[in-house]
Amino acid sequence: MHPSRLEGINSLFLDYRRHFETGDAAQIADFYRFPLHYYREDGVKLTIARDEFIQQVVKLLNAYRRLGVCQILGTVTEVIELNDYSTLASLRWTLLHPQGEEKALELYSSTTRYLVGEAADGLKIDGLIIVDESAKIREAVRVRRRAKL
Repeated sequence: MHPSRLEGINSLFLDYRRHFETGDAAQIADFYRFPLHYYREDGVKLTIARDEFIQQVVKLLNAYRRLGVCQILGTVTEVIELNDYSTLASLRWTLLHPQGEEKALELYSSTTRYLVGEAADGLKIDGLIIVDESAKIREAVRVRRRAKL
């Protein structure tokens, strides 16, 4: 893989993470090419339009707010060049919530895979493969509810 491709992927996901932290669903959608191929944890494959994707991101951002997420860390764990124009990137997302004034603890970590392709305006995400985030969010919600009881 050409080093500039790897640098481009790392840069793409750094910017992507920053936009998740600012919470703007429409700007997050700008990282994607639509229609998007979306693979859920249960094996269902969907083709999603931009507006539908934005609605899903809004729901995810609301879940993050309810869980008290204060920081999102993203680490590119694997990059596989599929051909000259497409790459499969795996990311480990770690979500933190505040613990005291100056400390943050891990709420959960999950893996997501992205099919990244060349577009006229740079790298774009063509496919999204959720590995385990939905289950992790549900468990984090259960744990937070129990802690409040």
